[in-house]
Amino acid sequence: MRTAIITDIHGHYDGLLAAMADIETCACDRTLCLGDMVDGGDGSDAVVRFLRDHDIPTVFGNHDHYNDLDLAPDVQAFIDTLPETIVEGDALYTHISPRARQNKIADPYEAWNAFDETPARRIFVGHAHLAAIYGEQSAEFGAATSHLIQYNHPCRLDLTDRYLITVPAIGYSRDRIDHPRYCIYDDAQQTLELRLLDVPCLRF
Repeated sequence: MRTAIITDIHGHYDGLLAAMADIETCACDRTLCLGDMVDGGDGSDAVVRFLRDHDIPTVFGNHDHYNDLDLAPDVQAFIDTLPETIVEGDALYTHISPRARQNKIADPYEAWNAFDETPARRIFVGHAHLAAIYGEQSAEFGAATSHLIQYNHPCRLDLTDRYLITVPAIGYSRDRIDHPRYCIYDDAQQTLELRLLDVPCLRF
């Protein structure tokens, strides 16, 4: 199955629509969202309703539960139903981290710690607004291996390794790549592709 994984939309409704259009051209079987749908752009209600109305599996993010927004009642009701984590076979999807202690995963050291607290072999997180692919197999004790990222080209995953992927944001960038991004995971072919879109992110 080809799963498109989006995250950290932060009310960027136009960015979400651009991602969904790209997902359709990539022949994905489904889309999954890693949370932080709201709080940023002016389309928070529209984003949540789109995900809900298209039956897109979604976990909640920190901004979904803690914000100063006056969300529509139906939007808040939907957010209140969302799980923190989705586990499917050897894949785990969550917003911040699979660890009991929810630290942002933005370096190989915290990725190493995350591997320690879950048996999942394919871990997908958002929250960092950064793109990274970490492998458990490493020559350095205490640090996962950081793999090179090449956008819009699938890479094959090593069946003997475990991976943690920080999926970059649709809404805001924190690494000066000011375009919405997402990833595609093909569990049958064991490939991963990070997609870079030719539309702007939100501005801080």
